[in-house]
Amino acid sequence: MNLIRKIWESKRLLRNILQSIYFNFHYLPFKQAVRLPILLYKPHFLKLKGKVIIDAENVKFGMIRMGFRLCGIYPNTGISWENNGGTVVFKGKANIGNDVYFVFGENTKVEFGDDFRNFGALKLVSYRGIKFGVSTSFGWGCLIMDTNFHPLYDMVNKRYKKASGPIEIGDYNWFGTQCKVMHSVVTPERCVFGMNTTVTRGSVMKSYCVMGGEPVRILSENVMRDYENDKDEYTYNLKK
Repeated sequence: MNLIRKIWESKRLLRNILQSIYFNFHYLPFKQAVRLPILLYKPHFLKLKGKVIIDAENVKFGMIRMGFRLCGIYPNTGISWENNGGTVVFKGKANIGNDVYFVFGENTKVEFGDDFRNFGALKLVSYRGIKFGVSTSFGWGCLIMDTNFHPLYDMVNKRYKKASGPIEIGDYNWFGTQCKVMHSVVTPERCVFGMNTTVTRGSVMKSYCVMGGEPVRILSENVMRDYENDKDEYTYNLKK
């Protein structure tokens, strides 16, 4: 089975190796690009402006993978990349699945902390800036937007309401399936957000808690995701 898996993996890598080579040498300095640290599967290059920076001590082959099919319930469409001039920083390894769309504005900076994870259908739109902490994990079908593009006009105070702002996600945050993170959100470390939670600025947030609902509230306290034993409780309890 391991041999079959390796052969299948090699097939997927070779299918888009030219696009991966182009992407690496387009964005990275030569000493990093020759290592091919970024591997892409079914990439759709809409705009290739801006910068990509790998800010890590040890740059390795395939440490950043984007577009590979890690989830079977979404289309196997790879990754769409539209960089209008922003800066994208990877602080270490990242594993980003299929049916993913990234849009970066002209002046934004998006920083992915080490061990960033998403297994499918992530949609990210950034025009103001986003920073992800270490081991940030997003479930299927999540949406992250640091702007809603259309500010509302306050007719009483004669000004536009806030409609955009940078996002900062703390270390070891876990967002469940179909979560939405809107502009100006700042989260502490070790947060868990339940399925279909919409996180907005001013939401109730606390470390080592599960949060969810509308509006967001604390559902469970003194809990955390154990990344070293990341299995369902039935499988884990059988082995005890």
